[in-house]
Amino acid sequence: MFADWLSIPSAYLRSRASLAYAAKRNGPGMEFAQFGKVLARRMIARGNFRVGLTYLLTPVNIVRYFEFPFALSCLAEGLGDCLDVASPRLFSLFAARKHPTASIRVINPDPRDLSCTARAAKSLRLNNIFTECVAVERLKYTACQYQSIWSISVVEHIAGETADTDAMCTLYKALEPGGRLIVTVPVDRKFWLEYRRTDLYGTQGTARDGQFFFARHYDRAAVFQRLVDPLGVQASVIRWFGEKTPGRFASHDRRWQTQGFRCTADDAREIVDNYTEFADWSLMPGQGVCGLMIEKVSN
Repeated sequence: MFADWLSIPSAYLRSRASLAYAAKRNGPGMEFAQFGKVLARRMIARGNFRVGLTYLLTPVNIVRYFEFPFALSCLAEGLGDCLDVASPRLFSLFAARKHPTASIRVINPDPRDLSCTARAAKSLRLNNIFTECVAVERLKYTACQYQSIWSISVVEHIAGETADTDAMCTLYKALEPGGRLIVTVPVDRKFWLEYRRTDLYGTQGTARDGQFFFARHYDRAAVFQRLVDPLGVQASVIRWFGEKTPGRFASHDRRWQTQGFRCTADDAREIVDNYTEFADWSLMPGQGVCGLMIEKVSN
């Protein structure tokens, strides 16, 4: 722990240099990185040092540099009632500030994470974000309908054999006619399930052979079979973003798990140098993310 504290000054300088490098090369998501720095300062000023330092050193994590601007580009003009399903909080905070007349309900089954989101919204004086500690399954029992729903890097983590498909159907049903569902998920050259030794989110139930389910990694067929086709409509937008060299993301993920901010301080530079957008999944050499926007067919 002491060594981590000693690493903060050098990590901060590396983070600044990384962001400057990425900005000079027109890297994706720079507006979110700057906003993350604003959030960091506000959180630190209010005494939330740990969270504030996290955003100060890593305002945006790795592929979020693609996911956040993708989701932003899919939002309709003049946001009304919106739902965020457990996404990384920076996106909804950014959207709430950009669209002050919008009403954004944030649901998350993790009370600690949700409490942090509420504190962050308060630090930014955002009065149009409302948090609720519930899982996506609860939406089956509500009549609420939303103009926009987003779930950034979430459905792949929901435990259960068909839980991702069930979640997509529930979210699509919760849209108002003409509404937009925006989802991102990790992709790879073939579909596989990832397990880890700890239940990082506290929501994954019992362990299997000493390990907890962590995430699904989709190939193109699984994206359509599990996430799009069950809705009975076509995706209005589908985009692909990922590593240029196979194994790059896996290496970063291993270092992230052991080094924390000492690894992620360089994420902006990492994205610019080693990741890109691809015209189709078939052109991707390895891991990445898929962005989907699905519009609800009007009655």
